[in-house]
Amino acid sequence: MTRVSALLVLCSLAVALAVAAALEVSIGPMMIPAGRLIPDTWAYLHGARSGDAVVMGAIRWPRALAAVLVGAGLAATGAVLQAVFRNSMADPAVIGVSSGASLGAVLTIQTGLAQLNAWSTPVGAFVTGLLVVYVIYRLATLQGKTAIHALLLAGVAVGSFSSAMVTLLLSLAPLETMQQMLFWLMGGLDGTTWMNVWMILVFVAGGFVVYLGHAHALDILSLGEEQAEGLGVPLQRTKQVLFATSALVVGACVSVSGVIAFVGLIVPHLVRMWVGPRHRLLLPASAMGGGILLALADVLARMALQPVELNVGVVTSCLGAPFFLYLLRRHYQAFERGAKG
Repeated sequence: MTRVSALLVLCSLAVALAVAAALEVSIGPMMIPAGRLIPDTWAYLHGARSGDAVVMGAIRWPRALAAVLVGAGLAATGAVLQAVFRNSMADPAVIGVSSGASLGAVLTIQTGLAQLNAWSTPVGAFVTGLLVVYVIYRLATLQGKTAIHALLLAGVAVGSFSSAMVTLLLSLAPLETMQQMLFWLMGGLDGTTWMNVWMILVFVAGGFVVYLGHAHALDILSLGEEQAEGLGVPLQRTKQVLFATSALVVGACVSVSGVIAFVGLIVPHLVRMWVGPRHRLLLPASAMGGGILLALADVLARMALQPVELNVGVVTSCLGAPFFLYLLRRHYQAFERGAKG
């Protein structure tokens, strides 16, 4: 892809992202005309507290920006993990953050810690998500070397254990507490505050800088570990940095939004077909694509069954499950053709 083509792609995605965010802000049970977006936002920033200004500034914009940031973080991390694992069906769930964060959130709700303040559940989810990733990493590391296949197997095992613990806690919880747990587990962005947005921004922006700094190494890792070592990539250190960064980014996203599946799987695939495999272009394109997907999915979740509001995780799962089956079928067909050849 030429430099001009790459610039056009990124500009197109940036425009689409702005449109998706504007739709997220203006569409809802209380519709806000597109022409009021800038004036009402400006009024809120300057202290106005009229109905539209408050809805837009205190509710809609934090939710829209959280959707964009969570989508960007999950999609960019998905692109990174697909390169590291050399598996196009890898997504952020394989490193165990989502299952670990689920367990932490459910524990805070079950023990009553969630009632202390609004940060208890996100902090609990973030901490346990990182602890689970650390356990998975230690299980897969032997004599200072981390085997990719061992990491995948450890992720499956520890993720299954975390899911079993979540199920156990759900079965022991009273009805009201169970409803609160399920609402978080299905993924949602309602109730997002500006503090949540700033927290996600720090981790997603910092993680994205790390990802871009390793773009060339990711290009080489996609070819295989032996080739990467032969070309001078410090393999072990690179994997450690990328896994740790992925855990931080996904942990921050999941701790605010709950479990939102398949964004890190769908977006890198679609974007890669458009921009190619080079990560210096793939990463920013995936980040913007993830923001677009999650913002539009959240609009659909709000409006599809109005006045009932779906969780955005339900929408992404409905989109992602068929896409995953399509990928699985395509890989099976490719394997069959290779076997016959």
